[in-house]
Amino acid sequence: MDDLALLRGAIAVALADGELRRSEMGVLKGLAMRAGVGQMSFDAMLDAAKEGADLAGNVALISPDASRTALELLVAQARIDGEISSEEREVLVRIAMDLGILSDEFQAIYTKGVGRADALRKARGLD
Repeated sequence: MDDLALLRGAIAVALADGELRRSEMGVLKGLAMRAGVGQMSFDAMLDAAKEGADLAGNVALISPDASRTALELLVAQARIDGEISSEEREVLVRIAMDLGILSDEFQAIYTKGVGRADALRKARGLD
């Protein structure tokens, strides 16, 4: 999954519950910088997603390992605010299906991503 596809997926997950928290925005801005997306393009992507554009449907597969890593990062990004809403989980499941990741493997990746976010939150004193 390339950086731009990861950013699109992260935006879709972050906005799935209708709220964009500061912690989520920080992750998104970091991904946008990594992908070389400027502020105007980033804002346009956010606006499109808020208006219903299916950014999660644009997730691209590079390799199975890259897809697993990207999905783990998306789970961590969803959890960074302390919880994963049912809407965010639905988007994550849809992305996993698009990437060909089966249910058992998804659950393992999901658990790993949650652990990654919880460790980061603890290190930052957010828990």
